[in-house]
Amino acid sequence: MNRSNFKLILLALIIATSLASASENLTVSFLDVGQGDAELLQFNGHNVLIDAGTQEMGSRVECYLKELGVKDLDLVVATHPHEDHIGGLLTVLNDFTVRQVLDSGQEHTAPSFDTYLNLIDRKNIPFAVAERGQKVDLDPGLKIEVLSPPIAHFINDLNENSVVLKVTYGDVSFLFMGDASTEAEDSLLASTYNLDADVLKVGHHGSNSGSSRAFLNAVTPTVNVIEVGAGNDYGHPTSKTLAALQNTGSAIYRTDLNGNIAVTTDGEGITVTTGRSSCSSSAHVIPSITSTQATTAVSTTSSDGTFVGSSKSDKYHYPTCSAAKKIKSANLVTFASSAEAKARGYVPCGICHPP
Repeated sequence: MNRSNFKLILLALIIATSLASASENLTVSFLDVGQGDAELLQFNGHNVLIDAGTQEMGSRVECYLKELGVKDLDLVVATHPHEDHIGGLLTVLNDFTVRQVLDSGQEHTAPSFDTYLNLIDRKNIPFAVAERGQKVDLDPGLKIEVLSPPIAHFINDLNENSVVLKVTYGDVSFLFMGDASTEAEDSLLASTYNLDADVLKVGHHGSNSGSSRAFLNAVTPTVNVIEVGAGNDYGHPTSKTLAALQNTGSAIYRTDLNGNIAVTTDGEGITVTTGRSSCSSSAHVIPSITSTQATTAVSTTSSDGTFVGSSKSDKYHYPTCSAAKKIKSANLVTFASSAEAKARGYVPCGICHPP
């Protein structure tokens, strides 16, 4: 090969590498693990898993990871030691190569927590405790910051001491709240951190304990993701939190309604796709949507016909729904349309999925 041809090939390789780098996307998948949290970040060949649901969801998370082409994990983040966050990590830690674990530093009496620590020790996985101000050096193109817990932890509250991460790629940011709620939000608001984020992983499954007006005003999300199980016993997400999120004018996605939720960004815009995979027990495909369609996809719709609810719950159902049939007659509430149900503070049932 002559020198001029070599230079041309080398120049072509440099241009190709530059273009590949410029077009590299960050994809964050919010995995449907029922009443629990699990998020996978994929960027430039790197994989980061944040939580993994309960123990019974471990095999599902493993299936999801393999489906997404994950063979090893650069980082696993355990936001806090509650079973619905670290239980599934037992399967992941056992079956995947994990290069680093970032933990909240909180202890728990649950057997799953001891097993989790023993697995980390047995496999000699580097282990670090998260503290406000830390930065994770995963890739020069990706900024990962630990915003919480603060160095002086909140007293006797595993949720409030959740690891809170802000991930930024280009002009787009994600804020992962774990189960952090009011105290953590207030502490973040009092800090010097810029909380503005395009995508908010809503804290504590959309419970009443977080998503304050002041906090949401600081975050100004475009997309909110709530990880929650259909028909859960906690009433998550609550009508109060849903109303607060709706008041921001941003889109709301829920794993109980939308299945897996993937947010992809090139550092400038975002695209949201949703759907259920073969890893889910009741697999069906929900059409993909883009960020330009997001507001339409979550806007209030109305449907003529009768719907029912309970005065003891904030869900409304088709009358034929299995959950509706369990409502006691003394508590039965009827609505002429879905719009009426929503106007009265009710939200769609996660079982029958009314409009």
